[in-house]
Amino acid sequence: MRWDKLTIIAGNELQAPLENILLDLGAQGIENDDNDFLEGRSQSISISGFFELNQKISSKIDFIKERVDDLKKYGFDTSNTFIKSSVIDDQSWKNEWEKYYHAQRITHFLSIVPFWEEYHKQHDSEIVIRLDPQQAFGTGTHPTTVLALQALETYVRGNEVVFDVGTGTGILSIAASRLGVKRIYACDVEVDAIASAKRNLELNKTVTNVELELSSLLDGAKGQANIILANILPEVQLLLLPHVIEHLKPQGKFIMAGIINEKKEEMVARVQSIGLRIVEILNDEKWVAIIAQKD
Repeated sequence: MRWDKLTIIAGNELQAPLENILLDLGAQGIENDDNDFLEGRSQSISISGFFELNQKISSKIDFIKERVDDLKKYGFDTSNTFIKSSVIDDQSWKNEWEKYYHAQRITHFLSIVPFWEEYHKQHDSEIVIRLDPQQAFGTGTHPTTVLALQALETYVRGNEVVFDVGTGTGILSIAASRLGVKRIYACDVEVDAIASAKRNLELNKTVTNVELELSSLLDGAKGQANIILANILPEVQLLLLPHVIEHLKPQGKFIMAGIINEKKEEMVARVQSIGLRIVEILNDEKWVAIIAQKD
């Protein structure tokens, strides 16, 4: 099979919204080449969406440029963004995944490994998460995901109930399970995200305590959680916030990631306005994760 490959080169802070744009357009898979960014050689990343030829994505470049330009309204810098398209076959797609995506140590305990790569644990306490990125939603190595994983590793004590809002690949749910939580409810509004999370749960066979649901925000969540996870865009975080208090147990933690530095003060104020106390703010240059507690 042959595919239209649409590639967008942009600032790293645009990764999440650009993925959303490509998915909205019907991308069958997304590839993130962020190696240069992760190694400190560049502030740009390359994001590619793969489309069936009959979707005629190359004819929609002007429309895509308009969608990207609209991101300015949310505080994103869209200058120096470049879009191009090409046609590749299945083997080329597979080769590109295997070229760019390799095992990476993410936190002290957590490592993310593509399902096709042979990997041996470096020490007994290392937790290996297998991931198939080919159905989009990233590889788990973007700074927003890393910050959320760091927070999880810090605040999980074992036997908690966790709600994962906007689960995407399911990586945060899988990590929470492997770190020892009791039960996870994970939801997303994208059908492809639920399919991606199911695939990754299958790859991590010891994880059997995740309930997946196609649902918006916390609409389908029952009861209260010890930890609520939300690695989503700031504008969606604002929609989620009014529902957090009722779904969070006393002393429970709300871990919110996906926030660019420019939005930090606004998000901190909004979190405090609903009665949560800021416990910690994690930083990674352009990104922050806010950890708040219900006292």
